[in-house]
Amino acid sequence: MSEMDVNDTTLEEIDDALSETAGPAADLETPEADAAEQHREVRAGTRSWPDRIPFDADPADATDQSREVELDEDDYR
Repeated sequence: MSEMDVNDTTLEEIDDALSETAGPAADLETPEADAAEQHREVRAGTRSWPDRIPFDADPADATDQSREVELDEDDYR
């Protein structure tokens, strides 16, 4: 026997309702620049998959090697 959803709202309606009520909370300890960076689009550019990855390459290493570093990026090691 399968379970039946008796609620008529769809997942999209629930997501819309939550996004309207839950705005970005301003944390007093978070610097403004850090907050802006955290809300920045994660995949801003158009990245493409690499054409070739060697069979013996570590996927994480191949991903890190293909990453383009911006000029002002301090977090890159």
